[in-house]
Amino acid sequence: MSANEASEHRTSSARKQSASTSAPPPPSPSFILRGHEATVTALEFFASNTFLVSGDESGWVCIWDIWKRRQVYKWHGHPSGPILALKPIPYKMHPPEPRGKLCASSIRQLGENQEQEQEQEQVYIASHGRDNEIHVWDVNTILQRSLRLSGRARTHGAAMDQERLTPVFSLPVNAMNFCGMSILAVETTTQSQQQQMREKGHDREPSSKSDPSSLSKTHRHIYLAVPSPTTSTLIDVYDIVKPERTFASVGYDNNSGNGNELDRKWGSVMAIQLFRKKVVSLDRLTLEGGSEPDLDIGTLHMLAGYEDGSVMLFQENIPVSVSTGQQLSGQTLKQKRKMDALWSIKCHRQPVLALDISSDLSFAVSTGTDNILAKYDLFSQVQGVPEVTKVALKSNGITGTKIRKDDKIIGMAGWDGRVRIYSSKTMKPLAVLKYHRERLDCLDFAAVQDREHPIEGSVTEQRNSLLSYEASSSASIQSSDISRAESNQSVDSESSSGEDSDMEDAYEERRQWSRRHWIAVGGKEHRISLWEIY
Repeated sequence: MSANEASEHRTSSARKQSASTSAPPPPSPSFILRGHEATVTALEFFASNTFLVSGDESGWVCIWDIWKRRQVYKWHGHPSGPILALKPIPYKMHPPEPRGKLCASSIRQLGENQEQEQEQEQVYIASHGRDNEIHVWDVNTILQRSLRLSGRARTHGAAMDQERLTPVFSLPVNAMNFCGMSILAVETTTQSQQQQMREKGHDREPSSKSDPSSLSKTHRHIYLAVPSPTTSTLIDVYDIVKPERTFASVGYDNNSGNGNELDRKWGSVMAIQLFRKKVVSLDRLTLEGGSEPDLDIGTLHMLAGYEDGSVMLFQENIPVSVSTGQQLSGQTLKQKRKMDALWSIKCHRQPVLALDISSDLSFAVSTGTDNILAKYDLFSQVQGVPEVTKVALKSNGITGTKIRKDDKIIGMAGWDGRVRIYSSKTMKPLAVLKYHRERLDCLDFAAVQDREHPIEGSVTEQRNSLLSYEASSSASIQSSDISRAESNQSVDSESSSGEDSDMEDAYEERRQWSRRHWIAVGGKEHRISLWEIY
């Protein structure tokens, strides 16, 4: 080796060593949440990123307060089987007009909340277990109690575990395979509609677990898709507000054969995603008498992944001629509602395990037991086949896949214990998060909050919701209690002012936390890692 070559070799080695020493250290989780005693199988952020719900293989469901980094409630939602899926269903509850006399503090609170129209941001939690049951839980009392304690010590006793949580609605379904449910809640009821229900006497407690009266007060439709109980390849779609089965045996073609032939062709359905896209204007859809059909503002779509590696897109077939404006009766419209396949493509050599759809509904991604990440352009087809981009990963087995709400990055939880972050635009790797040593089963991104366009159910709305809740609770005080409350008002004024100050500080801190870009990951190690990424 000449002197010049030796000098160049030393310079190159020095550059490599300098680059390695200046490289940032690998990221590590911000917090570790411990509370499960079995494999964590599902988790979801909700309530503007300040709460997290998680489920495990033993059927337990936990609610975590992210600001406190603690578990605030835990219940055995599905004692006979593991949790397959969890889904928060947010809604706005408009409180009724106060009746009777109000104490001075209640009048002041009601006046402060008039500008906010006294809308309470609330949420249901839907859970799907392998015990052939889907439950819908009302957890708002738990959340509001945790919010009340925000201004006090972050560590509080087991008072929140004293109440037993019971579902407001339950639905028996098929859980023969490991496919979790998909839920799409649309058309929340308005303030006038909720008031009409109260006047008609619909504002009552449900008479049984299968009584959907609580759901009908807040939504017009909540669609739920699960595998069919007759054939694991087919999919049934329910509207649990009615309740009724809106679409039966989706994927079945009378000309293709019976259900056993479908099983041999596609295998069991492994992943489902419901969404709706406005492709037909309701201005063109009229029924006899000039009334509008009972359809959502948009057409229902469903993406399904199968055991043979195929992915299919279905679309609701609306039996109305847009060009002629053909009028149909409501009965005919109900009978002819069905879902047809738009396209089918096979990008995976092995079963599909996870699907997700972008917030703008322009693309979807799928992963499976192989090492393929596939991206589908949902509504751009060439000869009936969508445009697809495939990327080969370095490891097989991706159980959980999510697209962040800003549609910029994709997160994948793998069997090798690593979380891979990819760019959704270039489909190139951005980061690998290493902490877990065993299999990962689920992950979720916190909703990215834009200051100009804040996410629904922001922390400020949570604060106003809590004040409205307390005001409406105070409005129900009986007349015999009002005098006693007013006599104690002067005694409690000093302590309440201090608590209000602490609560304001706590809400401001919660507001800052809700803007962080969290990603939560769970798996076989019984713990949840919480990361803050770009």
